Parts: sequence; structure tokens; C-alpha cells
Amino acid sequence: LYGGARYGGKSHWLRWVNVILHLYWHNVMGLRNVRTGLFCEDYPSLKDRQVGKIEKEFPLWLGELKSTQAEGLGFYLTEANGGGAIMLRNLDEPEKYKSAEFAAVSIDQLEMNTLDTFNVIRGSKRWPGIPHTKLIASANPGGIGHAFVKQYWIDRDFPPEMETIKDQFYFVQSLPADNPYLEQ
Repeated sequence: LYGGARYGGKSHWLRWVNVILHLYWHNVMGLRNVRTGLFCEDYPSLKDRQVGKIEKEFPLWLGELKSTQAEGLGFYLTEANGGGAIMLRNLDEPEKYKSAEFAAVSIDQLEMNTLDTFNVIRGSKRWPGIPHTKLIASANPGGIGHAFVKQYWIDRDFPPEMETIKDQFYFVQSLPADNPYLEQ
């Protein structure tokens, strides 16, 4: 979890960590056509924080932002970059992802979602050939999910069913100074 302060560049970081993971899985592990999911709490937030930015930031040699009939909205990497996709999704109805599979689940503004949504979506974190799939998120203080985000990542207080995975939860403090695009 990268969070704790506004303006630290967290949404930017989530976009690019997905790219880095795809390039690693392709160039180091030899995997192709891997899918990751980049989620926001609703479609307007997804458009504002991710879709529009991807369109401007990601270079053409990397891939293309498009919507396909079969897979929907995503950033589709070129064949030279592994042919995978960063699927752009919203969490208005998290149940629709119960049988979905993603090598990495990235949630922008995790605190804007409920604990139930978090539990549903983390169940989609699986991919053949990738033994350590990822759940990566950003967060700010406040929001409907503030209590569970703080409980897990700051207080390190886990329910019994999560005790075996608590060592997989890391918190990285976000600061406005982390964002090179802000005027100092």
C-alpha cells in the first residue's frame, strides 16, 4: 500500500507499476498475454484518475488504449512487449470479478471501497505461471474503507483467517515531495 497523503503521485505510480510488472513477466520469465487489473471505485473515477492519463503518458511503442468486444477497456501491450493487457475496471459491482483472474490487482484509492469489496477482489489475484501474484493499492486517509485499511496496513491487526499472510502487507508512506510534477 502506497498512501497516507494526497498529491504523492500514487495513481501515476499504480499505472507504471503495472507496466513494469508486465515487462518483467515477459522479458525475465518469458510469459505472454498476462492480464492485470487496475481498479477504481467507479467509472468516473477510473476515467479521471487512470484512463485519460494512460492515453497521454504511455508511449505508442508500448501498446494501445482501446476497448475490445471480447475483453473490454484496457491498455493492450504490443506483441514485442508480451501482448498482455492492463484491464481497466471499476468496483461498482465487485461480484462481477469473482471468477476473473489477474496476475496483479491494483486498486487506486482502496479506502474508497468496503472491506467486502477488498475481499472479493483479492480472490481474483491468480495467474498460471506466476507464483507470487500481487495486490497493490494506493490510499488516502478517510473514505468508507478507512478503518480496514488502517487496521491492516498501519496497525498490523489482522483477523485470524489472514494471520498466515500478514507478512505480505507492506506500507510505503506517500508524501507530496514524492511527486516530481508538483511545484515545490
